[in-house]
Amino acid sequence: MLKKIHLPTGTAILLAAATLFFAACAQPTADVSAPAEVVVIADTEPAPAAVEAVEAVEAIEAVEAVEAEAAAEVVAAQTAVTEPLTVPAVAAPVVAAAPVAAVEVSEAELIEMLGYLTAQSGGVATLKLDAAGIAAMAGGLQKGLAGEVNVQDFPQEAMQAAFGQAQARAEAVQAEAAELPAITPDALDKIGMVMVLQSGLAQLGFGADDAELIAKGFIAGALATAMDPAMEAKMPAFQAFIQPRAEAAQAQAQAAQAAAQAAAEQAGAALAVENIAAGEAFIAGLSADAAVQSSESGLHYKVLEPGSDVKPTMTDKVLVHYKGTLIDGTQFDSSYDRGEPAEFPLNGVVKGFGEGLTKVGAGGKIVLYIPSELGYGNTPRPGGAIKPGDTLIFECELVEIR
Repeated sequence: MLKKIHLPTGTAILLAAATLFFAACAQPTADVSAPAEVVVIADTEPAPAAVEAVEAVEAIEAVEAVEAEAAAEVVAAQTAVTEPLTVPAVAAPVVAAAPVAAVEVSEAELIEMLGYLTAQSGGVATLKLDAAGIAAMAGGLQKGLAGEVNVQDFPQEAMQAAFGQAQARAEAVQAEAAELPAITPDALDKIGMVMVLQSGLAQLGFGADDAELIAKGFIAGALATAMDPAMEAKMPAFQAFIQPRAEAAQAQAQAAQAAAQAAAEQAGAALAVENIAAGEAFIAGLSADAAVQSSESGLHYKVLEPGSDVKPTMTDKVLVHYKGTLIDGTQFDSSYDRGEPAEFPLNGVVKGFGEGLTKVGAGGKIVLYIPSELGYGNTPRPGGAIKPGDTLIFECELVEIR
């Protein structure tokens, strides 16, 4: 991932688009990145992408009140980027002005206005691109709206290079450098395509038929260093235009999420039945080893070295070296591979793991055979090596009780 920088303007398009691109391209990983991902029960799931589209609409609605700072916070929350995003604000009048009367606006103007606000909320003008550069980014925006590209197919190396160019230029602008680093037309084209994802335009129902008008407004917004005051009079019409699309996008997102969850639960339940049966057969086979013991909870374990007489309780923290595998030998995590033991409270890990470590003292070694109900049950972390109903095996060395 690209390093974080604290720039007040000009980085919205870079950081927000980059974050969403790499999130969309990320492949599921096995439970090997940290011990907490294996033995801690609670896991966090990302918010649905379609909900981000609705939050993007809320960002646009915030512009209605010309509250640039509030709009920036909404967009920042949408993209999960910690950097503040600055929307260029209308200069404060010297004297109080009378309210601007709402005006009638054609649909074409409203679609064009959407492109204008997309460029403004992205801080594109602060990158100080020339007309050709803005046109290249607008061209990428059009391609994204037309569905000519799939973000999943983007080579990550090429995208990292594109965002790197934009980041270097944003930093140079912030530093008021005499000469700004160039951004190639190809890089701007790619960033423009990813802006469709970042802005939520596709989720709001805008596509190929709207691409030309949105691109036209985008170019105007990218050239404007401050928002056009005339936009204020058009905001009521724009809000009435966008609101039904936002509601439809939200309903679609909720329906898709419910359908996906139902399908996942159904598939997980079927897989769990199969894996639980395989785990029970494996546990039953352990009876052939006289050294394997069992507890009332259903945990099975084999003490290799008892360690000291002092054993940890469930309220203790411990320092442990361990390797975790499935019953077929698939390794899903190992502190040995990371080169250092892991520290955690025994009451903060899956039940079988915590209970099992109370069976040995410091310096002891033990093998834990954890049935599904004492591990992750039917709801392990999505995308990991551990599947619903899996029985887990841990080879553990209790280094220290803390």
